[in-house]
Amino acid sequence: MTVLNINKTFSESLEELHELCREHGQTKPTVLVLKYGHGGHNTLHQDLYGEIFFPMQLVIFLNEADEDYHGGEFVLVQQIPRAQSKAIVLKPKKGDILLFTTNFRPAKGSRGYYRVKMKHGVSEVHSGERYTLGIIFHDAQS
Repeated sequence: MTVLNINKTFSESLEELHELCREHGQTKPTVLVLKYGHGGHNTLHQDLYGEIFFPMQLVIFLNEADEDYHGGEFVLVQQIPRAQSKAIVLKPKKGDILLFTTNFRPAKGSRGYYRVKMKHGVSEVHSGERYTLGIIFHDAQS
């Protein structure tokens, strides 16, 4: 199937995806627990750790905003071609799961669909400690 000028299929299982990662020298697991304390933040980025990547990833929020920590909002930025970037700032609750794109998302324009590059990060934590579990399905290069 070709969508947005991409002729790509994805593995039917996580095991197949990890086998493909290994074939491309990506053997380092990417699942992680993230802890941010006072002043902690994460700059805008994409979790692309090699040629092989899965198009979606997720983060699970392990404690409560405005109770366990202040600040530390989850930030998504859409880098729209030939336009200003657009920020989306989210404040999920404990137990919430955010599923988001690893690289880009489709957007409909006047001449059909086009790619909108997405990046994510974390705004500065003002107090307390923020914990999340990040699940990136593809492995990274060693």
